[in-house]
Amino acid sequence: MLQISWKKLSIRTQLIVLMSLLLIIVELGTLLLVNYFDQQERRNIAIEQAETLGRSMNNDLLRALVSPGADVFSDISFRLSGFTSVDALVLYNENNKPVFSYGDTEHISKEEAMTLLLDQSFFSLEGRLFLKLPVQADNFVFGQVLIVINPERYQTSLREHFLTLLLIFPVLLTAGLIIAWRMSRLFTLPFQALANAIEHNDVDNNKYNKVETQAENEIQTLFCGYNAMIEKIEKTTALMDYRSRHDSLTGLFNRYAIEQEIIHALKTPLKNKYYHALLNIDLDQFKLINDSLGHTAGDELLKMIAHYFQNHCCETTSVGRIGGDDFLLLLKNTQRETAIQFAEQVLEDLKDFRFFWEGNAVTISASIGLVLFKPFEYTLDELINIADITFYSAKSLGRNKLHIYDPQDHDKEQKDNEIAIAGYIKDALQQGPARFELFAQTIVPLQYSDDKISYEVLIRMWGSNNQFLAPDSFLSVAERYHMMVEIDMYVLWHYLETVCKHPEHLKRLHSVHLNLAGGTLNNHEFQEKLKLAIKTFDFPWHCLEMEITETSAVGNLNQATDFINFCRDRGIGFALDDFGTGMASFEYLKHLPFNVVKIDGSFVRDMLSDPFDHTMICYTHDISQLRNQETVAEYVETEEEVNELRKIGITYGQGYFLGKPMPLNDWL
Repeated sequence: MLQISWKKLSIRTQLIVLMSLLLIIVELGTLLLVNYFDQQERRNIAIEQAETLGRSMNNDLLRALVSPGADVFSDISFRLSGFTSVDALVLYNENNKPVFSYGDTEHISKEEAMTLLLDQSFFSLEGRLFLKLPVQADNFVFGQVLIVINPERYQTSLREHFLTLLLIFPVLLTAGLIIAWRMSRLFTLPFQALANAIEHNDVDNNKYNKVETQAENEIQTLFCGYNAMIEKIEKTTALMDYRSRHDSLTGLFNRYAIEQEIIHALKTPLKNKYYHALLNIDLDQFKLINDSLGHTAGDELLKMIAHYFQNHCCETTSVGRIGGDDFLLLLKNTQRETAIQFAEQVLEDLKDFRFFWEGNAVTISASIGLVLFKPFEYTLDELINIADITFYSAKSLGRNKLHIYDPQDHDKEQKDNEIAIAGYIKDALQQGPARFELFAQTIVPLQYSDDKISYEVLIRMWGSNNQFLAPDSFLSVAERYHMMVEIDMYVLWHYLETVCKHPEHLKRLHSVHLNLAGGTLNNHEFQEKLKLAIKTFDFPWHCLEMEITETSAVGNLNQATDFINFCRDRGIGFALDDFGTGMASFEYLKHLPFNVVKIDGSFVRDMLSDPFDHTMICYTHDISQLRNQETVAEYVETEEEVNELRKIGITYGQGYFLGKPMPLNDWL
């Protein structure tokens, strides 16, 4: 009956009962406080007695300083012998030299004596009082006396109470321990059961122990809550484990999970003539589907592609989505011919695939890089890098291509370097660790003077280790791997974002030239980016000139008529870059919508010595004048070239003689 009643008691009531055990702590605290106040009282008595002693013996001590003698010292010693608490006394003259000492002075160090003589009194670590008092008469100090008193020799009323409490304490402590031992065992049983369950939970395998109780109070609530919590943890952990290993859109493995599969394959022995095969698959021009049909359509297409892989891959094949439209397929324990046939079949199936969305039918294709490997042949990073190299090689061959990695490739080192640079470009576009920086080179008017500024925006790049990469090296890689559109969008947005924070700079701006790659102008994503920029930034758009090279101008401009008209309606101009180096004729120059013609530097460099180059510049200028187009001469490197260009009538000059490229921030 008592046991049942105890189970029904609330935890609060049980704790109130157990609080009686705190009597032990209260008793112990009382002892400590009594001891503390006793020490304080004895110290106060010591200070008071020392001061009284110093005053009462002032005349005797003064006599000892003025006329020292054995009888004087004997009288002082006799008087001090009546004070049992005085351990020692040292008399110093006005020069701080000891004249007389009494008692045990061995424990007085020179440092303590000097501290007292120079500073003030204190209690030592042993509890003795060191008190300094002046020996004086008629307000004149003749010396000082150091009195050392042991407060422990005083007997106080608190000491008697302390001894009484000390005698009672063991009895109370024994009784308290007996009560605590019996009650704590009963009180802590439920918590011990809970702690034991928690201790033996298998967290790694998501297996947890449940607990049971017959209590009907808060213990029951606690146990029920714990059981409900671990059920939720088990379900949530299982879900999180799935989500941590699978792509949320397609249900395929994510990068982490597929890499774990690859690591396992790299450690799994194979039969002779068998391999593991890693396929790096990327859908061709997937961005066009997102741009034309929307991201919802793109997501549905990815789900269908994932469903295709799940239906056409055997159980030993692992499939993972590692990026937007990038997939890794791991074929385990397969033969070379089987892996190649599988990859070719994937290309064939995807080429015949038709995706229908809101009445639109879309065809797709893919590029595949295939790497065959043996266990322990590569590390994970090496294998992934090789798969990237192989994939980019397939990508460079065009659409719907398969490239099989051959370890004997002679251009492997060059491809490795290109892949590294491509990785730097991706990092830079995502703000690190590699980075881009915008520079600008001045464009100087040759026919007039003006306080306005004009420049061409240039891009520079640093790798992840802060190594400088020449523009030709990374721009050629970006062109090869179809990354120029992203770079052009980065330059456009980053430039506008930077200069629009400096209104004074915009007031002085006459023109800014931004270079565009051949395919950028027709890219829907770039066009939308520029339209968004026009809505976002307060920029003088009539100052913007978009440069496109002669070699890519004709076809791209003809295909982008609507977008060009949109730009011209907002004052944005176009400049024909590197004129004279491509296959375009003056007839093209007559019909294409350019505001500015930039004469290639190869003509400017030799115009003073080569009549053909000089004539080419003159003809370009004359035709541009008829079309009301301004001209810019590139690579101007001497004063003689500047003077000759002025005579011809060229509008602007650009080159190292007129100004080297500087970081954009220096212009601001």
